Amino acid sequence: MRAFVFVVVLSLWGFGPAQAQGSKGAAQVRSALDRGKALVALRKCGTFLARGGDRAIFIPLRAEAHNKLGEYAAARIDAAEAMALDPGSATGVMQSAIAFLGMNMADSAIAQFASLPASPDRDLRLAMAYGLAHRCMEALALLNALIDNAPASNVLRERGACYSQLGDSASARSDFDQAIALAPRDPVNWNSRGFHRWAAFGDHKRAIADYDQAIKFNPNYSFALNNRGYSWLQLDEPRKAERDIELAGRKNKNNPYVQRNLGLLAKKNGATKEACAYFREAMAMGGTPLYGNELNELLKDCATVPVPQNLPKGEPGIPRPQRNAPGGSNAP
Repeated sequence: MRAFVFVVVLSLWGFGPAQAQGSKGAAQVRSALDRGKALVALRKCGTFLARGGDRAIFIPLRAEAHNKLGEYAAARIDAAEAMALDPGSATGVMQSAIAFLGMNMADSAIAQFASLPASPDRDLRLAMAYGLAHRCMEALALLNALIDNAPASNVLRERGACYSQLGDSASARSDFDQAIALAPRDPVNWNSRGFHRWAAFGDHKRAIADYDQAIKFNPNYSFALNNRGYSWLQLDEPRKAERDIELAGRKNKNNPYVQRNLGLLAKKNGATKEACAYFREAMAMGGTPLYGNELNELLKDCATVPVPQNLPKGEPGIPRPQRNAPGGSNAP
């Protein structure tokens, strides 16, 4: 992505004020993306496009900004336009593939990543897509090659996730421990170890300890909050589970794993119709492939259950028997 943008920017110098402004604007957006300021980049794209900026330059950048913000549906739309504007460019394909991956559409992501030239970034993302599709042997081939070249923490944690899927808890723990040692303040490392090493093998107390660390480093980390809520549910702490899962939903309304957990909580409280509605919503949002075929099995029991008309539409809420409201919340 970066090389493409720089080539475009350099090629525009000397072709008049409008082109020069476009190159300057693209450089500003690129800088914001590289500094982790995706929202700033998104706003700048909107500003330059409103001024008549070249869509072939700014639409791919906007797709990347949407992806970095987790706005995958919007990223897919922009990536499709980018591919139409420049069919010979790999940029739109990459952003489209990233969006598919973010939406848990593993097969589509694999097809698009596989069409791109090999690179460390492409190979890591392709391995992630293989892992999501439970094709971990193919993922491991890519991850082992990357680790042989440079054992980065994000590569180690992806390999750890694959080892976990394959039932190799010792190798999974080794990789996650190394990832945390390399980047101890990265919340994703703690969340991944909690989910793949501890919770996946039934050790929810240790999982919660890791989620606590992830949330310490990023209090807005929806996935860690949601995962901690699920582990509280497994430890028969429904009030704590409710608090974390609802907070996770407020911080990320597009996370199907939140809807799945809301369904499990509703089911535990005997609210069958609401539970089925949440499970259906989770499936519509891309499903929960990290839990294998679980969601399909849950939906089998919902075949004859009607959808309730009063399911909360804004903030997530868990239908439950009337009782006193829970205590304080750490919601912003």
